[in-house]
Amino acid sequence: MDSREKQVYRVRKGDPLISGTKKMQNGYQFAIHAPKHADAALLIYEKDSPEPVQEIPLTDEYRVGDVRTVFLQDFKANNHCYNYKIDGKIVLDPYARIICGREQFGEELSSDPHRVRCGFLQDDSLEWPEDIPPQIPYHEMILYKVHVRGYTKQYRVPAKKKGTFAGLKAMIPYWKELGINAIELMPAYEFSEMPKVQEYQGLVSQKMTTHINFWGYGSGYYFAPKVSYCATKNPEKEFKGLVHALHEAGMECIMEFYFPVGVNPLLILRCVQFWHLNYHIDGFHLLGDGVPKELLLHNGVLSGAKLMADGFPYVHDEYVELWQDDPKERKMLAEYNLGFQNDMRRFLKSDDGTAAGAIWRIRRNPEQSAVINYMASNDGFTLFDSVCYSDKHNDANEEGNRDGSNFNYSWNCGEEGPTKRHLVRQTRTRQLKNAFLMVLLSQGTPMIYGGDEFGNTQGGNKNTWCQDNPMGWVDWKALRYQKPLLQFVKEAIAFRRAHPVFHLDMELQGVDYKAFGFPDISFHGERAWYTGTDFGGKLLGVMYNGAYAKKADGGRDDDFYVAYNFHWEDREIALPNLPVKKVWHKLLDTYDEKTENYFKEESDSYQKMITLRPRSIVVLVGREE
Repeated sequence: MDSREKQVYRVRKGDPLISGTKKMQNGYQFAIHAPKHADAALLIYEKDSPEPVQEIPLTDEYRVGDVRTVFLQDFKANNHCYNYKIDGKIVLDPYARIICGREQFGEELSSDPHRVRCGFLQDDSLEWPEDIPPQIPYHEMILYKVHVRGYTKQYRVPAKKKGTFAGLKAMIPYWKELGINAIELMPAYEFSEMPKVQEYQGLVSQKMTTHINFWGYGSGYYFAPKVSYCATKNPEKEFKGLVHALHEAGMECIMEFYFPVGVNPLLILRCVQFWHLNYHIDGFHLLGDGVPKELLLHNGVLSGAKLMADGFPYVHDEYVELWQDDPKERKMLAEYNLGFQNDMRRFLKSDDGTAAGAIWRIRRNPEQSAVINYMASNDGFTLFDSVCYSDKHNDANEEGNRDGSNFNYSWNCGEEGPTKRHLVRQTRTRQLKNAFLMVLLSQGTPMIYGGDEFGNTQGGNKNTWCQDNPMGWVDWKALRYQKPLLQFVKEAIAFRRAHPVFHLDMELQGVDYKAFGFPDISFHGERAWYTGTDFGGKLLGVMYNGAYAKKADGGRDDDFYVAYNFHWEDREIALPNLPVKKVWHKLLDTYDEKTENYFKEESDSYQKMITLRPRSIVVLVGREE
């Protein structure tokens, strides 16, 4: 023990229902789960002390069941940390709000059991009156997913801010210009990225591997912002600053959490509640087989928070009324899975028999939950790589290219990897534009993986979970060569946001139930009003009735016809008739090699037929003659 003077405070029994550590009116409450017959103690450190300055035995008088709990009256947490000792082993609090001693990402783990410690929040108050969450409905959201470290490691921010929450804060003007209004963070809580980690209660369960856990999927200390993602020494303040800045810019903050089987369901519930209340997180993307969906759904504290997962149990109508402020206007649950990506990528690369799946994905927008649609995410090829590689190239992971999914649903457009062939590069650019339109002109919530908007590549590696290097980081140099693609994405996002018919808050029915002259949405093939049932169908027309959607000014939206031709040759498609005195005008054609003003209405009109160039999407708008 350190010989310096100890704090003077009273020790009494605490409340076993309060998990972890909490600041109270005149002291601090501590609680830890420990086996009934274990020897347990609370260790108190001063921040610069190599060992504890005090050890408080957690004897049976402080035990309730398997919970040891004490209240330290008059204890001052300034410049102090804590740990627990259970049967002689130093363990961390699974509910710790701050983790000290892991400030450098990828640093070798120390053999000193006192090196890593639990810290105290400097402001444990739940009051945050100056912050106003935007509360963006799913159907108006443009979601953008990033890895906190990898996204800005090669961006032009000060060196200290690269790969940090402060670095992301500097990106807000870029996101605003792009049209993004919600940011999703891959794991940003305290996880152990280093291999061979063994920690108390199985809270960290990783393979004995030499690979670094760059992505962060695995158990960890779910209540603490990752300190190695901080440019400052105050992770609480820096993370709150990021969330507050996003809210001021009209953007929401969504966080990913991975919960494997074995994590206490109560801890998971408390974790989600804590981030929602203390850090004003707007929503959660919940991964892993340990997610207690039923428990989360029946919690009133989370009413109003967005919950995204691979699917939720059936929710009874009477519970929906309790869960949502207005179930007719706001959905809080969302399905987040690979279905849209797989179906639409197969349609994009001209696989046989994929038009029917595309039709279902384009209109899908369930009544009780939203759907998150994407063409690429971290788990798989980047969008650029999906048009450059037909096979995965994960050799850098040193697992014999066996890791990662073998279902690529990708096409290299004629040559594997980088090429100087103009025709191949031209086709790739067109396919990228097609892919962005497919996700942005579908109902549901579009998600863009950070860097895809300017062609970020990982060299064909579709599983960069262990690549904390330029392969796994976003390459911002690509922006120099892909400015036209970035411009296209900006204009496509603006087009979607300007026209509510592409992002309604309810599912389109495929019938004219309000007698506006034609259905709210209809699907067509080479012949108008016939989708075509041949197995090899690669042609699809989608007509939207703007009368079923109201713009911000209260006026009706325009009528649109989106024609998809994924044949490798020209095809003609018949156009459905518009009401009297209206004709179709071409608004966009992805076959055109423009560099800006992509959505520019042409003067030529079309009534009966239009020719579609190979592997292209054309958008038509209905206008009066």
